[in-house]
Amino acid sequence: MKSRMSAAILASAMMLSVPVLAPAASAQPAQSSSSSSYIVPIVVGAAAGATVGALLWPAIVPATAAMATPAAGWGWGAFMTTRAAVGAVIGGALGWMVAR
Repeated sequence: MKSRMSAAILASAMMLSVPVLAPAASAQPAQSSSSSSYIVPIVVGAAAGATVGALLWPAIVPATAAMATPAAGWGWGAFMTTRAAVGAVIGGALGWMVAR
């Protein structure tokens, strides 16, 4: 029983003294943005835009989408359409704007 109490006191003392011994945190200057920090948002935005253009837009506006382009189905062929290309460009632009 005494050893458990001693261990608890020692552990409490260590936890309380760690903030005193550790160096204080300080703010670091922001790193200048590099071109690589723009790549991920642009690629993710382009992928999301292509998906919306290829798969979701015909489901949201079926009559207009059916008249605009021939049906490509719900497979990979749907991504080989003008809708997907336009969606990728719009999504990439939005990703670039978010990264700025």
